[in-house]
Amino acid sequence: ELRMTPIFAFSYGISFAAITAVIVHTILYQGKTIVKQFRSSLKDNTGDIHAKLMSHYKEAPEWWYTILFVVAFILAAIVCHFGELMPWYYLFLAVAIAFFFLLPTGIVQAVTNQAIGLNVITEFVIGVARPGDPLANVTFKTYGYITQFQALLLVSDLKLGHYMKIPPRAMFITQLTGTIIAGIINFLTANYLMNTIPNICTQENLHWTCPNANTFFSASIIWGAIGPIKMFGKGATYSYLLYGFLIGGVLPILGWILMKTFPKIEWLKYIHFPIMFSATAMMPPAPPGNYPSWLLVGFIFNFILARYARPWWKRYAYVFSAAMDSSVAFGVIIIFFVLQNNNIEFPTWWGTGGDTGDGCPLSHANYYGIMPRN
Repeated sequence: ELRMTPIFAFSYGISFAAITAVIVHTILYQGKTIVKQFRSSLKDNTGDIHAKLMSHYKEAPEWWYTILFVVAFILAAIVCHFGELMPWYYLFLAVAIAFFFLLPTGIVQAVTNQAIGLNVITEFVIGVARPGDPLANVTFKTYGYITQFQALLLVSDLKLGHYMKIPPRAMFITQLTGTIIAGIINFLTANYLMNTIPNICTQENLHWTCPNANTFFSASIIWGAIGPIKMFGKGATYSYLLYGFLIGGVLPILGWILMKTFPKIEWLKYIHFPIMFSATAMMPPAPPGNYPSWLLVGFIFNFILARYARPWWKRYAYVFSAAMDSSVAFGVIIIFFVLQNNNIEFPTWWGTGGDTGDGCPLSHANYYGIMPRN
């Protein structure tokens, strides 16, 4: 019988709750707005200043996107079939799941900038459909989850281009070109790292532990090789986690009822259960120090500075956030090529995670707390 760490099991239960919560929350809180906007989209809406300014540019025809989708779908089907990854017709189900959740998760991300992934629900669906097939599980998960994730990124970029008054056709071409270039570079980089770094993604190399890849592999075993029926079915050790679906569906209803019952209580309208649940999306593979760091930085910038230094926060917070993200990326590149690539080891201390790399001496222990032997 497979055993999971408590935090791993907890994250799955919370992920179940997030899936139903985002659907119920969207229906209750944004249902009327969605219907109104849909009806408005059927008419010529000339009242928006951004739309007026963008009307001077030629629109990217919908058939461009249609052809791109058809070509990508056919290529994916060929890869799945001849690569023996999974039956190609499961692509229809993967894309359908991504399409169904695109609107509710997109609304949440547009309002809160927090993404709710479909990794767990896609693993669950294909795990039930094809138990004992981990390769099909990770393939279906990739096409279902990443389709939704990349679609929201595309919409976000198009929205930014709309506000920046960038011609739609130029946006389409640059998005497509950037995707192709990024795909090639990512593939070459991954191959370079796998072939040049000894013991990469293993416990012997604490600098390259690959937490996302290891979590991806663990999920393929849980959902693919073993299957959700054995892990979460009736009488299974983790069957109680399925109550997460029920909890996620009920809590937004309770919050909505309280908001309608006590309209004068302002903070009730800010209760957002999908965000509460999705906050655990990176736990695992996030190391123990990540969440306290996020909490501290978020509290300083979005509470203290937003309240007591409002002008500075409004003008510089977004730019400063982008600068910090960029500096981390440049810092990683410099550390790798200047230090690690020349076998210069950074001192091991508690700030870098100690001997285990994550500050947790028992991070590699099994369910019973026993450390594996080298």
